Amino acid sequence: MNKFYVSQLIKKSKDLIKSRFDKFNIKVIEHIDDIEILSYQNELFQVILNLFSNSIDVLSSSQIENKIIYIKIYHDENNLYIEFLDNGGGIKDEFINRVFEPYFTTKHKSQGTGIGLYMSLQIVTKHLNGEISVKNDTFIENNTTYFGAKFTILLPIYLQNN
Repeated sequence: MNKFYVSQLIKKSKDLIKSRFDKFNIKVIEHIDDIEILSYQNELFQVILNLFSNSIDVLSSSQIENKIIYIKIYHDENNLYIEFLDNGGGIKDEFINRVFEPYFTTKHKSQGTGIGLYMSLQIVTKHLNGEISVKNDTFIENNTTYFGAKFTILLPIYLQNN
């Protein structure tokens, strides 16, 4: 467990997969209320990478002109909130309650095992003492309204040793 700035974690994950953003012309927009937290940096890094990767998969196969991943990070006295949105059109209603199930995937067999979001759920809830949820939502950027999946992660700012 260590102290780290969430903005540095986002930057590190973006740098690692920058070539995929460039290849599919995906713009990452950040509204980050930067804060130092005490938590498991590598575990949170895995979750962030998985969310980026899933958004890239959805956006790369869409015909959307302005492909956007929107990250909003804010906090209150005790908790950090990470909102992770894309404008990929959202998750079908019949699938949205199943995305955290192991081996559930909406991707073709060759593209996914359905384990990424399940592992993200396990990491956030069991290791980071947090919560992760998903819903379809809209967001506004430059006076344009976009629609897609919104993942929200709630984490304690100071994780207590178990």
